[in-house]
Amino acid sequence: MSGARASVGFVDFNAQLRLEPPPPSDRVVISDAFELLATLPDESVDLVITDPPYESLQLHRSRGTTTRLTTNWFTTVPDARLPELLASVYRVLRRDRHFYLFCDEVTADVIKQQQGVGAGRLPNGARPCEAGFVYWKEVLWGKTTLDGARIRGGTGYHYRAASERILFFEKGKRPLIDLGIPDVLLAARSTVTGPAVKPNAVVRTLLLQSSTAGELVVDPFCGTGVVGVEARAHGRRFLLGDIDLAYLDASLAGVAPPGVAKRVADGIDPIAPPDLEELASAADEVREAAEAAGWLEGDAGTPELAELLRIRPREREAAVRRSLRAPPGPEEPPLLRAWRAWALSGRRIS
Repeated sequence: MSGARASVGFVDFNAQLRLEPPPPSDRVVISDAFELLATLPDESVDLVITDPPYESLQLHRSRGTTTRLTTNWFTTVPDARLPELLASVYRVLRRDRHFYLFCDEVTADVIKQQQGVGAGRLPNGARPCEAGFVYWKEVLWGKTTLDGARIRGGTGYHYRAASERILFFEKGKRPLIDLGIPDVLLAARSTVTGPAVKPNAVVRTLLLQSSTAGELVVDPFCGTGVVGVEARAHGRRFLLGDIDLAYLDASLAGVAPPGVAKRVADGIDPIAPPDLEELASAADEVREAAEAAGWLEGDAGTPELAELLRIRPREREAAVRRSLRAPPGPEEPPLLRAWRAWALSGRRIS
């Protein structure tokens, strides 16, 4: 739910998007969010649910209170571009539709200031925004323990952050499906591997509250693709985009670009690759797999390996996954097939 593209294994679909409009639904593309939105016709979308990598994540990172920026997938969107994002979403949404934006309290404050959201309200209680939306309120995701028995403590030093904001915007007027749903949605953190994954239960509530079967849902910062998973499960059409699909849910493989999110072959146990900096001195089996992967050539590392090694170790995992996502060849070493299975499995490097 991302920022600047990494170069290793990157497939640029933006050129295709510029040449012809994307299909109306059920597709996942590798694309900058702003470029993806720019390809969509005016008033062509029924719902937008998204989670941009907001700039305030850098604040949390500098304080050491988050692990959310542990991949280069999370180059952040500058605060200065948030008005452009809201304007783009407003343009592509049909009349009488909703927009949900996940963020933290810092970014919520920034957006409200940018949009001129103050104390003044319309007669119906909403507050107008510069982009054209009306802003209703913050819906909260209250993070529970996995069993749902209690609120789970989060990050931070001044009362632990056990919730995230979901800014609720409206274009025109559309009633929610169920007016009895509270504005605090309780759900455990997702068990799906990937940075900042939002719980299916929370996304499902937003989807069912603000769309009907057959309508088009868009998430331009899709991450693992939870919006698409829930849209498909409930008969909505979807278009997802991200600059890095390293963690895309395997169930979306059929509508993703070639080589992305393919299911792990049966009978292959995923094995994480070793530390790339130690490949040259690794055992023969590892060196054989590394050569077949294109990382070693004899005793020397290849340009692809050099590119991977230029990425900081703690931010390297997503790029390694991309490098390993090519379909396996018929004569590949068994260890390389296991590495490829790991790249598709979502398991973390321990």
